[in-house]
Amino acid sequence: MKHMIHRALVALKRSFKTDSSFEDAYLAGAVDIYDLERRMSEIDRRDTQRPFHLQHSV
Repeated sequence: MKHMIHRALVALKRSFKTDSSFEDAYLAGAVDIYDLERRMSEIDRRDTQRPFHLQHSV
């Protein structure tokens, strides 16, 4: 039973992109350097507002 749950969680994790993939795509959508800096600042603010244990959870 434990093995089945582990396999299910691994499969579920693979089906979702990681935060870094979303962040990379978001940053890549910037239209100029000012937009890029604004987007980077938004990500930094979001990361500092979330509790540490939630920033790195699955």
